[in-house]
Amino acid sequence: MASKRALAVKEKLRRGEIVYSAWLTFNDVGVAEVLAGSGFDIVLIDTEHTSITLENLHHCLAAMKAWDPVTIVRVPGHDPAGIKRVLDIGADGVIGPMTMDAEHCARLVASCKYAPAGRRGFGPRRASDYFRDMSGYIANADAATFVIPQIEHVEAADRALEIASVPGVDALCLGPMDMSATAGLLGQLDHPTMVAAMDKVFDAARAKSLAVCMGFYLPPEQQPKWVAKGARLVIAADDLANLRTGVSRDLAEARRLLAR
Repeated sequence: MASKRALAVKEKLRRGEIVYSAWLTFNDVGVAEVLAGSGFDIVLIDTEHTSITLENLHHCLAAMKAWDPVTIVRVPGHDPAGIKRVLDIGADGVIGPMTMDAEHCARLVASCKYAPAGRRGFGPRRASDYFRDMSGYIANADAATFVIPQIEHVEAADRALEIASVPGVDALCLGPMDMSATAGLLGQLDHPTMVAAMDKVFDAARAKSLAVCMGFYLPPEQQPKWVAKGARLVIAADDLANLRTGVSRDLAEARRLLAR
């Protein structure tokens, strides 16, 4: 079931268009269905910092197929065996956290592609509709699979161009909070050192005609600034952030209207 939408979304990014995504961080199929049915081009699924297991990821992917958003999983690390399992159950791609240099990135790409382009082992159970669509899957798997290195170390920002130059990279993802920590500036995203480091990533992406993903949700009014820099893979929603701010807003409004 190599996603036809994945190929279409890749083409939109190549044309310089904006695509819209949402973070799924709750280990819950219902939340996955709500996001998938809301019209996003991509649902990003975080298995690095959440309790989402491989089994529940399988359930979420199956539930979201009714709306067929592109599904890209941030894996916990660059383990080829873990990446293989995520792709075999039907994810359309991966974000590789803490990608440090071109060699590291090339190994990430190789884990997502079949030989001769890579070294992914063959066994796409759910991804090939349980082997009912083998020929269709084989024909499109490498081209349709998203590979997105996440640059989240200040030293990796210095190597952003070499990372962006690795064949098979579809976009770059920033990790501003981790990057600020590696610079000794945790949370100080407006510090000149951080601005310069992130600009290196944007410059590298622009040189290779790649979109950037900010890696975390920003309110709509803050998005235009970053899209202008090249963050065209927009994170327009985040299940936790939207739940937290939504319930707090509604509670405050109810108290305001009902106060006596």
